[in-house]
Amino acid sequence: MLHRQLSEHAAGCFYSDEQVAKHLWQFLHSSQDDTFNDIWQLLQNECYQLLTSSVDTRYPREFRLNDIRALMGQQCHAGLFVSSHLPWLDELADTLLIRNGDYLQFRESKTQAYVRLAAELDPSLLVGWQLADWLQQNPIPQIHDIRRVINAQLPFFAPPANSAKPFAEGHVHVWGVTTESLIFNEILFQSKPLKNGNAVLANGQLSDAQTDELLVRARTLFADLISFAKTANCSPDKQLKSEQANSFSHWLKERDASFRTSNDWELIAKLPHNINELNLQWLLVEFAKAICQRQANCWLWLHVFLSFIYQSSSTFESTRVAILCFWQTMNALRRRLIMDGQGLSRFVETYNGSYLRKVGQPYQDNIRRIFAGKGDVAEIKSGLFSFTEKSIENFSQALLSSSNVTIPKAPYIFGEHEVVLNEGTRRYIDSLERWHYCGHFSRSQLAGIGKRPKADLKENWKKAAKLLRKLNSQSGWSESTFLGGKLNPSFHFQPNRWFRGLDVAGDENALKIEYFAPMLRWLRSGLHSKSATETACKDFHFSIHAGEDYAHPLSGMRHIDETVRFCDMREGDRLGHALALGIEPAKWAQRQGEMVLYADEHLDNLVWMWHYATVLSTQLPLAQQVIPLLERRIVRFYNKVSWLKQPKFHDEVESQSEAHLFDAQKDKLTPDILYRAWLLRRNCYFQLKKLHGNKPMSAMEVIALPDWARLCDDEKYASIIYKSRHSSLLSDEADAMVIVRVANEWEAQNNIGLPSSRSQLGRNQNKKIIEDIDTPAELEFMAAIQDYLLTQYDSLGIIIETNPTSNVYIARLNSHKEHPIFRWNPPDESVLMNGNMFNRFGLRKGPVKVLVNTDDPGIMPTTLRTEYMLLREAAVEQGIGSTVAERWLESIRQFGLEQFHRNHLPVFEPI
Repeated sequence: MLHRQLSEHAAGCFYSDEQVAKHLWQFLHSSQDDTFNDIWQLLQNECYQLLTSSVDTRYPREFRLNDIRALMGQQCHAGLFVSSHLPWLDELADTLLIRNGDYLQFRESKTQAYVRLAAELDPSLLVGWQLADWLQQNPIPQIHDIRRVINAQLPFFAPPANSAKPFAEGHVHVWGVTTESLIFNEILFQSKPLKNGNAVLANGQLSDAQTDELLVRARTLFADLISFAKTANCSPDKQLKSEQANSFSHWLKERDASFRTSNDWELIAKLPHNINELNLQWLLVEFAKAICQRQANCWLWLHVFLSFIYQSSSTFESTRVAILCFWQTMNALRRRLIMDGQGLSRFVETYNGSYLRKVGQPYQDNIRRIFAGKGDVAEIKSGLFSFTEKSIENFSQALLSSSNVTIPKAPYIFGEHEVVLNEGTRRYIDSLERWHYCGHFSRSQLAGIGKRPKADLKENWKKAAKLLRKLNSQSGWSESTFLGGKLNPSFHFQPNRWFRGLDVAGDENALKIEYFAPMLRWLRSGLHSKSATETACKDFHFSIHAGEDYAHPLSGMRHIDETVRFCDMREGDRLGHALALGIEPAKWAQRQGEMVLYADEHLDNLVWMWHYATVLSTQLPLAQQVIPLLERRIVRFYNKVSWLKQPKFHDEVESQSEAHLFDAQKDKLTPDILYRAWLLRRNCYFQLKKLHGNKPMSAMEVIALPDWARLCDDEKYASIIYKSRHSSLLSDEADAMVIVRVANEWEAQNNIGLPSSRSQLGRNQNKKIIEDIDTPAELEFMAAIQDYLLTQYDSLGIIIETNPTSNVYIARLNSHKEHPIFRWNPPDESVLMNGNMFNRFGLRKGPVKVLVNTDDPGIMPTTLRTEYMLLREAAVEQGIGSTVAERWLESIRQFGLEQFHRNHLPVFEPI
């Protein structure tokens, strides 16, 4: 979770607090006389009280009350509403922004501070406030200058791209790019219908009534402010203070009862006004034109328009109250779209799954963010079946529009299928070859209270087979966007070549990789039957989420190891996030506190750790030290796991013979047998049961069951455990929960033999909750396993996809300088020398290969170039020289481009 300072929290709270926004809303609809001077002093005091309480409630016991009161008192009693000043905006802009010709951009030396602010406060407000101040300076800017500057501003107000240094995005979810401004454009400007507060959404969740209340208020305020501005017959600087009718509160009371919360932008764009005079009417008309033309910066036009009104010395106090209330309401909604918390469950259910994100997702501005530079390329992730002719056509059109490339003209009126290859056509094709697609299975699955999600293996296999059929389909794809596609005799057009990667995304704590690995292996097993018109091509590469969010460091590392082993990952495959291989287990556990997981997962972790302790026992004395500790803990949990107490099978014939064998050999159960049973999980249980004891015949069955012979050997205890576990998981029987704490060896002895008096009298009387201890030695050995696995995976050619801002927002990291990329691939490789900071066990052989990506730049506000700037600033904070940091990042940038072109296949090939 991103750590922020008090002043940053205070600024964010001032512009997004729901209680203050609600109070201002009620004030506007009250019957108070807004010409009475004392009313503004009273309102300032009320805002001060609410804001002070809000900061302390949001971040309990984190800051001194005196400090909070001092900050809020200064801001709320400094002419709030009665002057044209708003707190923090000018100061933040001076600190974080810089003018670069026509561009307002964040200072590269303040990238981290800017990103922290962007999570609390919409940067468009900051820039809009600055531009509105520019409009009221002397001399007044020319009309054409205003249009040019506002329309030129770049996404996220990042520095302009260097055309000589293209970047490759290797891990970005297409719907995670959609920013809050695009969503609000649809809600406010296009009047998209709102959900009912009690409606059941597509993902089974209920819409949030508080969100609905904020949306209704935002739309009403927005329509109020636009309608109020339409009634103004002169510019704000010419309004007379004595005319009460010009106040917003008076207009609000007198407005027509038939008032509707929507606007006809075509009509507003044609309102009579002086086209050469900068005033409120001109700004309103330009704003309406931007909406009608769906310009990329129409959201910025709104902020400039409202800031211009607020800053006018003749604007009435109630109008300023309405504008601030609108900004606070919109920022409160925005906070519900920006990830700011721990864990993937929170991300999937609260932020990515928010129904606000389903309102409207236009492609074009998404494309602007991904392909900011002329030569930028990207691998884009989405669901397996989002890859359709229509969606790719929409995506391609947005990419072409963003690149200012037009469709080549056909040779004659009906010749759109016969476009020939020339310079214009080559440029057009090059634009469409700047990306490819990575489809993902979803592991996110809802389950009842106290129950674990169940995988539908039959359905997953259907999806895998359907995907192959879909990619081999010859129908469609003949639109003019694709130059006639397969009907064009000048090209060999093969759209399935856009589909280059496979992933399993979502909450990795819900469904494990073992449920998807057999399908992934089969999909890329090669030599599948294809149509006669297809040319030879390479297979898919894997780019799989693993080790991003976990209940225990061992769980995260084991999930990664399962991904590598069960999916047969190879040279060029990638692990998404893989934080469990980078964050120091001791530090993670300290921040986490108690670690809560199911007993069978805890046993899996102990067995897995025991295996690597035996592997490293000849190299590392620490491994020898933890082996007896682990063996004792493993024995303790034998009878805590349902599928080890008594085997359960759906097949009654199996049940009698194998259950008898289980009891007969139970005294032979060893950690090694449990580890071998864990390895068998790479086999598909659904395909095994489907065979009914027969030998695998089809390629699918052979790939899904690589250990079929062992699984059919009922004399092998590991096979019995494998079958019993899968049968048990299909039932609703819940294992006990384990709470793991960090303590010394003395406290760990309480779990040996007779229970301690504390256990007898405390919560351990509940057999469904068991306590266990991780000792410092074991946590230190976990760090050694990280180093060992990093070395082994690097030797396999596996790459780690880092997503710095996403990881800081979701994981237990406080800042970018804590990101494990500095451990995996440090700017100064001397820290990897034997015995140094990142090789204290002597197991590392050098840096591992990494990529830098954005993941979901609309949910964790960033851009790809911003990610590189964040890492540069973080490296400098660690004492790395600026030139060294830049050289390090340049090598990562070039490696990203190499990986894109390694996996890419040309979709258009001249014949």
